[in-house]
Amino acid sequence: YHIDRNKLAESVERSHRWEARSLSEHLKNVKEQAMYCVIHGGIDVELRTKSIDYLTSLPFDGYAIGGSLGNGRSELKDLLTWMMPLFEKESRKEKPRHLLGIADEESIRNAVTLGVDTMDSCYPTRLGRHGTLMTREGLLRIKRGRHATSFAMKIDSDCTCSTCQQYDRAYLNHLFKANEVLAMTLATIHNIHYMNDLMSRIRQDIIEGKI
Repeated sequence: YHIDRNKLAESVERSHRWEARSLSEHLKNVKEQAMYCVIHGGIDVELRTKSIDYLTSLPFDGYAIGGSLGNGRSELKDLLTWMMPLFEKESRKEKPRHLLGIADEESIRNAVTLGVDTMDSCYPTRLGRHGTLMTREGLLRIKRGRHATSFAMKIDSDCTCSTCQQYDRAYLNHLFKANEVLAMTLATIHNIHYMNDLMSRIRQDIIEGKI
């Protein structure tokens, strides 16, 4: 992002050479493993398109979208809006599309709607470690003082994770204030459970034709 275009173009070409060599070595002994390419080009339409055209011409098992994805959720959505239709051409549409490093709920819903199949990110666990919990009402910052007296109040009233079934907001607030490692563990358990539940609901929406 904000890189000189000539340097960006050189970087994309270098990545292409490396990916082609990696694929060549991979194909010598696949070992039941799949290899995805990684589409680059920043937010530059021409370079992204060139990267897609070249890498999808090689026998990769799937396509990952990486590199700089814009400055914020809005720019990411704009990028995916024009780019994802390029994966619908010819045989490209038969292979999975993966979005690298994105996992906030708004971006996930935008990405899935636009044709992304899978994503990966440390977002839910990083949030948990720093005291931010994912809920159906939005992000909950458990360290805030008002949660110190939130007795018998679950993180998320609809959540069935082990953290929500056994501990309330006040207890997690206390653990974070006391710098107890258990706080990060319980928060992470909740966020991963929430994320799994979110993806399950999205998959069901796809099945029912809502997405």
